[in-house]
Amino acid sequence: MYIPTTDGKNHINIYSKGWTELGRFLSNFTRCSIATEDGPFNSIEGYWYWLSTKNNSLRKLYGYNAKKVGKKLPRIFTLPQNEFEEKIRQACWTKLHTSPKMLFKFTQSTLPFTHYYIFNDKIIDGKTKWLLDMWTQFRTYIQNNYR
Repeated sequence: MYIPTTDGKNHINIYSKGWTELGRFLSNFTRCSIATEDGPFNSIEGYWYWLSTKNNSLRKLYGYNAKKVGKKLPRIFTLPQNEFEEKIRQACWTKLHTSPKMLFKFTQSTLPFTHYYIFNDKIIDGKTKWLLDMWTQFRTYIQNNYR
């Protein structure tokens, strides 16, 4: 099991309060202007909730606020899981390429990605295996194909 004091030493925790700059950047909460096929958003988290609510107020939101607002909005649209994941993948790929500095750090990284957070002094597994797999696949692809 990974713990916060080893974040950056034996893993990279993709978490808005993680100990590494890369882990914080990769978090869905991070404010980062991204252009998607559905228009502009200020975070992956805002896009995530927009996909099921189509509420345009989510376009400008980021951080925990995007999640808090998104969870309160009515779900009016449901994509099949594979389509939802593909839209998030495309948005994350775009996000990764918005910052040459972070793209370089990402490409140079070798530690496994994890996602956990601390709540009431307990480590809680973020249960996002498909997202962790996605980041690992992106990194492998970039390391093998970018010059």
